[in-house]
Amino acid sequence: MLAGYYTIASGMMASQKNLDTIGNNILNAETTGFRGQKVVYSAFEKEMISVNDRSGSKVLGDGKGSPSVVVDSVESLFQSGAIQATGRGLDVAINGEGFYNVTGEDGTTYMTRDGAFDLDTEGYLVLPGVGRVVGESGYIKAESSDVTISSDGTVSSSAGVRIGKIKITAPTDYSTLERTANGMFTSANAVPVSNNFQLVQNSLEGSNVNLNVELTSLVAAQRAFQSCSTALSTIDSLNRKAAQQLASI
Repeated sequence: MLAGYYTIASGMMASQKNLDTIGNNILNAETTGFRGQKVVYSAFEKEMISVNDRSGSKVLGDGKGSPSVVVDSVESLFQSGAIQATGRGLDVAINGEGFYNVTGEDGTTYMTRDGAFDLDTEGYLVLPGVGRVVGESGYIKAESSDVTISSDGTVSSSAGVRIGKIKITAPTDYSTLERTANGMFTSANAVPVSNNFQLVQNSLEGSNVNLNVELTSLVAAQRAFQSCSTALSTIDSLNRKAAQQLASI
């Protein structure tokens, strides 16, 4: 019976993680440039169940383990979202591969598809709440929102004077990116400059979350969690019945 508890518990924890991930996707379905996530599972015929305490590590149950399912990883999905016109000059969408680079207040370089830019008090191009946008030759001091941003990222003033060029980078291996709490990405390795893109001014890229898919997945995940909960109640009832019968002998 103990093996059954562990198997069902692993299923409940995996289903809860899936519910949390789907819920976060739905919550950010309207977030500019957001990249959805999916849960990847691993199944084990014999998963050893152990616990660590002051006396060290020890195996729970009968020591033979139990069939289990665990969350192997939560992967980000990098397909593009739909580009929508906004009519705002500092809104820029990436059509193609790559990310904007933004230096946060902590000095970390964040990669994002969110191009809802603005100007700080010194006239530098910034992503509000994050930091300054990185150009290929440093930060971009636009000074005015009346600028032209060409498809290759070149930023020019209203008089046609070149101000700078927005830096777009794309990793050769997207699995090396680390997702941060703000939904953006960082990399421990240098990320090369991308040339496979076109910037679209006066537009923003939406999230790549498909609400129809997420809502369908949400129903399936809820049913899986409820099934595990029902099975757990059934095993608990059987254990109590067995204990009562043993006590009556």
